[in-house]
Amino acid sequence: MRLLSLAAVAAAAAVAYLMPAPEAPQPDPAVEAAAAAVAVCAVEEGAGRSTEVSILSTVDGPAALTLLAGGEAPGSIGLETGPSGSVVVPVVDVAAVGSPVGLVEMPAPSSAAGTVVTGSTSLSAEACEAAPGPQALIAGGSTASGWAFELRLMNPYAGEAVVDLSVQSEVGAESTDRLESVIVPSRSSRVVDFNELTPGREMITVTVDTRVGRVAAVGRQGREGEVAVWRAVAPAQEWFLPVPAGPGAKELLIATSADGEVAYEVALHGPDGVDEGFAAGTLPPKGRAAVDLAALGESAGGLRVLAAGPVAATLWARSETALAATTGSPVSASRWFLPGASAVESGRSSAVIFNAGIDDDTVVVRPLKDGAYARSLALPAESAIEVGLAAADGYLIESTGPMAAAWAASRGEAAMLAGGVPVEGG
Repeated sequence: MRLLSLAAVAAAAAVAYLMPAPEAPQPDPAVEAAAAAVAVCAVEEGAGRSTEVSILSTVDGPAALTLLAGGEAPGSIGLETGPSGSVVVPVVDVAAVGSPVGLVEMPAPSSAAGTVVTGSTSLSAEACEAAPGPQALIAGGSTASGWAFELRLMNPYAGEAVVDLSVQSEVGAESTDRLESVIVPSRSSRVVDFNELTPGREMITVTVDTRVGRVAAVGRQGREGEVAVWRAVAPAQEWFLPVPAGPGAKELLIATSADGEVAYEVALHGPDGVDEGFAAGTLPPKGRAAVDLAALGESAGGLRVLAAGPVAATLWARSETALAATTGSPVSASRWFLPGASAVESGRSSAVIFNAGIDDDTVVVRPLKDGAYARSLALPAESAIEVGLAAADGYLIESTGPMAAAWAASRGEAAMLAGGVPVEGG
């Protein structure tokens, strides 16, 4: 069964009112005195997998991609976002060095970067981390039979970083000295293999506490050739998650790193309206809860999570062959970048746009590529729509009100999910 089939795209388009949208305004030139924004990206090159890095910006200006491994920079390339405000670079054009850290320099804070990793039987994508914080939480890993879970810790900065890893599974807190004072060398990364540390676990949650330096963390879950990649995120009390249409099992995973209990509520925005009390409960200290989304059927929808304390919310989608995951957004905004979002060769892809507000809005779906045309659609209050994607370097989604946006794709037996990035000032 193919996961994340986009058969519902046509239905969504029929409901939405389409009309020609104005041409994209030319990006502003970058201000020379402004400091470049940066983002940290997990990339792979080799062993049948390749990465493209997408850089999107509201300005036409300089950008750069530098690969870092073993304290060295095996490759670097200068770029321009150009008139479209976008550029895509295959990592193999910079260096073929396995799994380096990608450090992206962007022309302005109102920019975003993301990666798309393609393998013969796998497909994954994720936005790059622009601001690693002192604590991050990642949930949903598994080391059960046939599953492989790794946590990649990335330190592109000068000076080594030191982190502590707190790990919870169905057996409780995992204890090993190898989780304490983990050193991540300067301008390099470190992979923590949980199949070696905590084998045979059905569900793993990891809290990353950075004691020295700054570290970005990304999870990589593998199963029979398919791969899901998703970021560790700072816990928050509110989350927005667009949910794509299609068959397959979909699940919301809510986890906390707090030492005390945390109450939560989940509102489901689906084709039949809003169910404000769709799910509710209390997480135990450093606990988690899984919420089945079968009520959505094969329709697109949206989730809003409210919690009494800091939590992380992750959307998982699975079928017999495919595997995909992405974290939600702790904010809604009127402008979103979808780095890397594009038509997928021999596959299907879509943007999922979720209006959690009480007012009807209009959204403009703008592919970032020279000569591309935008579309304008109606976005009813408290609903989600799904829009098929054309070839582009990425997308800019603009709305008359706050929303959340993500994108999904499938190709053969593979599937992926990736959250959008709110545009600064949007």
